[in-house]
Amino acid sequence: MRYHRRMSPSALFVTTVPITLEAFLLPFAEHFRAKGWRIDALTKDATRYPAILGSFDTLYDITWSRNPLAVSDHFDTWARVRRIVIEGGYDVVHVHTPIAAFVTRFALRSLPPAERPAIIYTAHGFHFYEGQSRAGHAVFSGMERRAAPWTDFLVTINEEDFRAARAFRGIAPERVRLIPGIGVDVERYDPASVSAEERAAVRAGLEVSPDAFMLVMVAEFSPVKRHGHLLEALARVEDDRVIVVLAGAGPLEDEVRERVVALGLEDRVRFAGFRRDIPALLAAGDALTLVSAREGLPRSVLEAMSMGRPVIGTRTRGIVDAVGDDEAGWIVPKHDVAALAEAIDRAADDPAEARRRGTVARERARERFALADVLGAYADLYDEARAGRGAR
Repeated sequence: MRYHRRMSPSALFVTTVPITLEAFLLPFAEHFRAKGWRIDALTKDATRYPAILGSFDTLYDITWSRNPLAVSDHFDTWARVRRIVIEGGYDVVHVHTPIAAFVTRFALRSLPPAERPAIIYTAHGFHFYEGQSRAGHAVFSGMERRAAPWTDFLVTINEEDFRAARAFRGIAPERVRLIPGIGVDVERYDPASVSAEERAAVRAGLEVSPDAFMLVMVAEFSPVKRHGHLLEALARVEDDRVIVVLAGAGPLEDEVRERVVALGLEDRVRFAGFRRDIPALLAAGDALTLVSAREGLPRSVLEAMSMGRPVIGTRTRGIVDAVGDDEAGWIVPKHDVAALAEAIDRAADDPAEARRRGTVARERARERFALADVLGAYADLYDEARAGRGAR
């Protein structure tokens, strides 16, 4: 059954898992719904995920196979995606995560022009990257190249991905765009929004003394975040006032805890768990660190910068895009443990310089990564996509 298209513009957000909607896309849904758009979402267990209920007009549940190239595993999924899109009469289908993006674009690639929406894919960091193993690079880059011709607009969020996407065959370079991530709410992540009492309370709760140099890492405990690399550097840091606070959860947490013990760092590492008070946590800290193997444009870095905190990071795609040169923090070679330790010592030894770089970071976040500007860029892209669809 085909439904008539509604007068109001409409978009379907597609992700592999619902936490992506909660963590990244709720401000986008709120923004476009306020502008009169009908915004629906399609993801695994959508209707059973309380955090997104009420944020979308309609939620659709779907099951994705872990192997996007397994044709037989996706037959029912393809059919369901096509049916939802045809019946929904969407102007835009906006896909976000690799598996969901690949399968959805494949399912819609052969729709007649009158039924096919404009398809926008935001790559939140390609799963292939410079310096990766040949096998991993070949698999993930091959998947992205195969799906590029099924895409109307491909949005990248860092320079490395932008260059890679513009070399894809089957999508015109002018249809590849660079929009800096999901943006950061510079009003919420404002140093003035957290009182001195709140900062002191966070430190006290983590047993971090007022005179310690508190270095925060907000990241899932997973291989890509390389907690072990940070711990190896911490073991070389000479300033014993440096305390590393690890916020997050994930499958490697027990392994990281064991590594802390093995390196004799029990007194210098705090496990903060999953947090919903990130602004206060960042404000209580002196700097943020991130040393990932790959990133898109890391939200924790943008939030720390917006809070006026310098970033001690590795020269990793996404981290460098956010921080830029050393004026907003300290950037060290990706695999150099000694250089990371030295940067931490330099930041701890010179609080005035750390504060200065934090001020630069705050201004950079406001000028380049503000949520309002990112939403505006997507509003323009949606209008362009709708206009192009009408001209088919």
